[in-house]
Amino acid sequence: MSTPYVQTVNTNILGEGPHWRASTGDLYYVDIGRNAVHRYNPATGQNTKVNIGGAWGVSLVIPVEGENNRFVISNGHDLQFMVWDGISPEPSSLTTFASVEPEYPQARWNDGKCDRTSSETGQPTGALYRITQGEVSRMVVGITISNGIAWNSSNTLMYYIDTPTRRVDVFDYDITTGNISNRRPLYDFAAMGENGDPDGMTIDANGNLIVGCWGGSKMIHINPVTGQKIRTVNFPTSNITSGAFAGPNLSTLYVTSANVGLSEIELNSQPAAGSLFQVTNFGVTGQAAGNAYRP
Repeated sequence: MSTPYVQTVNTNILGEGPHWRASTGDLYYVDIGRNAVHRYNPATGQNTKVNIGGAWGVSLVIPVEGENNRFVISNGHDLQFMVWDGISPEPSSLTTFASVEPEYPQARWNDGKCDRTSSETGQPTGALYRITQGEVSRMVVGITISNGIAWNSSNTLMYYIDTPTRRVDVFDYDITTGNISNRRPLYDFAAMGENGDPDGMTIDANGNLIVGCWGGSKMIHINPVTGQKIRTVNFPTSNITSGAFAGPNLSTLYVTSANVGLSEIELNSQPAAGSLFQVTNFGVTGQAAGNAYRP
């Protein structure tokens, strides 16, 4: 399968968290390494970004429902409302509404579709969080680098990745309360002989998972019922981070990547490292566009 790609205006140090906003036809994603939020419009090819300031803090961007210029972003230990017109290089305002784990200075929020933190120390001091109207609830402890998350169409299962475990796990999910339980392994990279580590994740209309493989130069398509791999989509760079379906029919898969963690020799041989990739012949559509945040 070929994988034509679109390289963004600025190659990302650590691209992550793609989020499709159907109402405006924009794909939002972040560059954690530059602490920036990007807006890419496939119809015009325009890519703009807003600089948040600081370093290694912005790892998710989620539009606020009904408000075109207001977003939830992470910023270090904080979750903030950002007001941005989608064009200006600086936000109009940043307002913190939740903050966690001051006892772990090196911890930060991570990825783009769930409420969680990660530990940059390599120790399992992070946690998986649930945010409900600004109320913070710690759901799982002992997390190291919290990553991909997705829900099945009936909202009875939540899929989840803690990257160093090299597994995709699944929880039972209660949509009424937001509670999760009965965590168990679904796809074990080590047991399946998979190279790379699981990173970000999305889900297609058939309920199958698409998982980015950091260090694996690929995304893998997994049937969560059988626990078997359907296929592999290869990319011309090592560190594939996440994906999101986009477009009017959710038929295009956008995939983020990173150039961090590569040697000079690897960077020279991987000029596409850090690009935003556009997979136009994936063969399936997405389950749904990204959900907006409801304050």
